Amino acid sequence: MYHKSLMTLALAAAAGTVSADNIRAGDTDITLTLASVTPARAVSAYFLDSTTSELFNRTVSAGRLNWNNGSSSFCVQILEGIAIGAAKTFDAVEVEQVPEAPPGPGPMGTLRANLIRDLYARHYFDMLDATGSDARDQSASFAMIIWEITHQDSDAVTTEGLLSDLDLSSGNAQFGSSSTVNSLASGWLNGLGGGTGDFLGFGQLLGLTDPTTQDFLIVVPGPAGLMAFAGLAGIRSRRRG
Repeated sequence: MYHKSLMTLALAAAAGTVSADNIRAGDTDITLTLASVTPARAVSAYFLDSTTSELFNRTVSAGRLNWNNGSSSFCVQILEGIAIGAAKTFDAVEVEQVPEAPPGPGPMGTLRANLIRDLYARHYFDMLDATGSDARDQSASFAMIIWEITHQDSDAVTTEGLLSDLDLSSGNAQFGSSSTVNSLASGWLNGLGGGTGDFLGFGQLLGLTDPTTQDFLIVVPGPAGLMAFAGLAGIRSRRRG
């Protein structure tokens, strides 16, 4: 069901309705209304912006954000929020350019984008396939890892070095939930790069930015994205076998 919706969703733009598989970085005035946050779990989120000393320390609902057109996304900026029922207008940008600043943490850049794409390549489709409590656990774990990758301070100059600095339970960015979610998220995070520095790519992952609300990551299938999905089919089959 989720795969089909990704192929058929439409994004309302100022010039008319734009099919999702035609959205590209640089497109503007993409208007969406948040319908729900589900599947999700309660997550304790802590982030100290080392530049401004702004602190976020509260329990949030972490998981997939679903929009009125059938699309879904993941939040990539916890110092800003969005309310269910709110309509926002976004610009589509490359993954490296989200989240906007201010507030922190600012654009993730190349190293963090490498880890984000690897996370999507390894776990995105299996997460969409999950149901019931597994869906809630996996969506929350996925959200926690995105926040850890984008918000944790690091001076690393390589993707491997950045990955070694990430820890969900320490540092200026910390995220926790139930023992099941924590274990799953830690395993996924530690498994990025496949343990050998083999970081996978993921086509057609874009950022959605808006100066007045949190920014998001969205999968927008198109010619390049579809080729990436086809290439991942073999990975999924081998992992499940």
